[in-house]
Amino acid sequence: MRQAVASVKETAHARIMVVVPASDPMAQVMSHRTAREALQEGVALVKEARGLDDGVAVDVCLADASRADHALVAEYATELTTAGAGTVILADTVGDQLPSDAAQMFTAVRAAAGDDVVLASHLHNDLGLGLANTLQALRAGVRVVSSSWLGIAERSGMVATEQLLFLLAHRPERSTHILGTDTSAWWTVPDLTRLPVIAGMVSEETGVPLSVTTPIVGTGVGTISTGTPFVHPQLFQPFDPQELLGITPSVVLTHLASARVIKAVATRLGHDLDDAEAHAAMGWAKTHAYRTGQAVVDDLVFAGYLDGLRTTRTGDQR
Repeated sequence: MRQAVASVKETAHARIMVVVPASDPMAQVMSHRTAREALQEGVALVKEARGLDDGVAVDVCLADASRADHALVAEYATELTTAGAGTVILADTVGDQLPSDAAQMFTAVRAAAGDDVVLASHLHNDLGLGLANTLQALRAGVRVVSSSWLGIAERSGMVATEQLLFLLAHRPERSTHILGTDTSAWWTVPDLTRLPVIAGMVSEETGVPLSVTTPIVGTGVGTISTGTPFVHPQLFQPFDPQELLGITPSVVLTHLASARVIKAVATRLGHDLDDAEAHAAMGWAKTHAYRTGQAVVDDLVFAGYLDGLRTTRTGDQR
């Protein structure tokens, strides 16, 4: 802790974090003490850190708060704040909470700890519920939340920054529903078209891929591959990817393609198909996808088929 304070001394907006186990099982593993003993030691650490340099803010992360006694957590959230802690972070360290559990924890601790305590969330995504649980924390009045770009974190990661920002910004009425009417979500409304750009940079630097099914910034956003969505794309999308994210919609050829989709992809590749040719090409595309075990038919491969179709057509005309 002394080394942590020394490492940020005299820097702007200096902060350190102290991690304290909040549940008895975690306290036994991390410090060979009971949760109450570990939390009391956390209070002493905050006092010591503030005594070393009161210009350094000290945050406290309560590890495994999700499986701790809520009354005990609230009691020590208050004591930690009185000792000088800036924020008290409630962590679902193992990512096991359901949204109802998260709502109960944050509501109970916030009510018992009082308004002087600044609560924060740090919720892992092992069950795929980190984002939903974070929204529950915000609805309970928490105004500091942890996230990371692409959800990068231990195991299955945690709340993805780009998803959280998008959800709080793309429909203001939803933000009001989550945060309440007395809270403004932004000092400056974010430019959502930057989300795919930043996510792409993070992916490139870290080697974490953007998959077809990655929400908000994935390669499947703005794509259409089946018949009815092709005819009515807005009906089958929760938002307009062009308007909000700057992602140009595209038609992708897959084993689910309809004749309309076939014609659209062919037109993009410079071929104008009649109905008979479109149905023949649709049969070819489905056969190719199943034969290769790849749902998406590469444009170059389909262009090769269409070139052969054009050659056949030209030969027939001769």
